[in-house]
Amino acid sequence: MELTRLGYETRLQRSPDPSLNGLHELERCLTTGGEPNPTAPRTPEPEEEPQARKELAPPGILSPEAIVLLAPFSIFGLLARLGIEAITTYSNQSVFTLAWVQAVGCLVMGIAQSQKTYIMAFYPPLYLGITTGFCGSLTTFAGWQRDVFIAWTNKPFNEASGWQSFIDGATRLLFTQAISMGSFLLGLSIGHHEFQVTPSIPPRKLRLLIAVVSLLAYIACFPLFFLLSPSYRSMATAALLFSWPGSLTRHLFGSFLNARVPHFPLGTFLSNMLGTCVTSVAYVLQNLDAIHCNITAMALLQGLSDGYAGCLSTVSTYAAEVNLMSRRHGWRYVLASWITAQLILVLIVGSPKWSGHLTPNITSCS
Repeated sequence: MELTRLGYETRLQRSPDPSLNGLHELERCLTTGGEPNPTAPRTPEPEEEPQARKELAPPGILSPEAIVLLAPFSIFGLLARLGIEAITTYSNQSVFTLAWVQAVGCLVMGIAQSQKTYIMAFYPPLYLGITTGFCGSLTTFAGWQRDVFIAWTNKPFNEASGWQSFIDGATRLLFTQAISMGSFLLGLSIGHHEFQVTPSIPPRKLRLLIAVVSLLAYIACFPLFFLLSPSYRSMATAALLFSWPGSLTRHLFGSFLNARVPHFPLGTFLSNMLGTCVTSVAYVLQNLDAIHCNITAMALLQGLSDGYAGCLSTVSTYAAEVNLMSRRHGWRYVLASWITAQLILVLIVGSPKWSGHLTPNITSCS
């Protein structure tokens, strides 16, 4: 009787030797309901895989290769966010700028998640780069919560009434949540397409080349900061320095902490709260009238806010996690994120603002 590998054939083949035909009662289906049958006989695994198989073995999500690949995707995600903010900011705009940012990031996240099996079969670090690197850096939880808090507390500095300020903040809070979830679900729907191409893992030499180019892409951000005009530092080049560290911190938090608490992704939650802390501190330092700083210092503070905090915090992963939860667990996660972030902003931004030491809308040092 010839035995085949587990899960690939529905029956065992009869041996042409008649002396073995009495063993037909031992034959069992190798699959039950499309899943491997654990009671089926199987051939022993080889002690060592062939060298060609080792050559094509995919790297893990915590391998140096996967971590390095986060760098260019984080840079592209940050640049996409800054670009979308630039083209959607104008006078009398109907929708606040970050709504477009979150919508695009969550849409791409939904498409990537629906194609996760295909992407992972091709190159696992690519899925990590698209979701954790690009989408996570494109969307920002910290910037969203900061804008909500500023809208709620901006009454002394503009002509809006208390009710108008409340509606403005609530609009940013609720509509961003709705837009993010809707865009993610739309992405899932768009991505439900089966490819007929059989993916194959890139060979080791090509993967090594990709890793080297990825690392060089991030290293190139440092000479860009010093060689380009200082006016670009606060707009982009300072933020590029902090993009990869931000997304890498979030990736490590998620990898080690998300499974610690049932029905609550602790790693993503802590990433969003830490990002909110960083952007709050940067906002206060940029707007304290008692601080005299230079243009480079202001650019670095903006880089910390846009780059590190923006890439550390994420809405795309947050929306994907909420979508996977039950209604009760999802609302618990959402409300915990909202309330904790606003409390952080009250402590860090509210105290100096309400004490009169904070002058808003300062964008450069005197």
